[in-house]
Amino acid sequence: MTEIIKSEKQFAEWFKKNYRKLGYEKILRKDIRECPDFIMLKSGKKCGVELEIFSSNFLLHKHNLDSVDEILCLIKDIELGKPIKIIKDLIYQGPKRITLSIDAQLYDKFKKYCYGNAIDSSRKIEIWIEEFMKGEKN
Repeated sequence: MTEIIKSEKQFAEWFKKNYRKLGYEKILRKDIRECPDFIMLKSGKKCGVELEIFSSNFLLHKHNLDSVDEILCLIKDIELGKPIKIIKDLIYQGPKRITLSIDAQLYDKFKKYCYGNAIDSSRKIEIWIEEFMKGEKN
């Protein structure tokens, strides 16, 4: 059954209810504020599992690859050198992320608008685009 989710918190709630379907035997630790989000029992061994909407969020959140054994995501947009499992039972309908590359001189001009958190920056750009599109229609 396909479910719609809008956040990693919802993803974690879904995972707690469905981990056995994914081959895990038991939840040993759960704390989505710390990487890995879950320590699971899988094939009789401990397995560190990180949940991410986009696989690239693992890097955005500055997690350590050595702390996880597997990454579960809804959208695999990069390879990370660890097993990545895409959860096809879930459809993500939360905020979309905009990836943007700009010239260094342009960046210097606008860096005061860029926040340390790339998600905040992406949302700001999305708002600018929406405002620009409204202006184009007038």
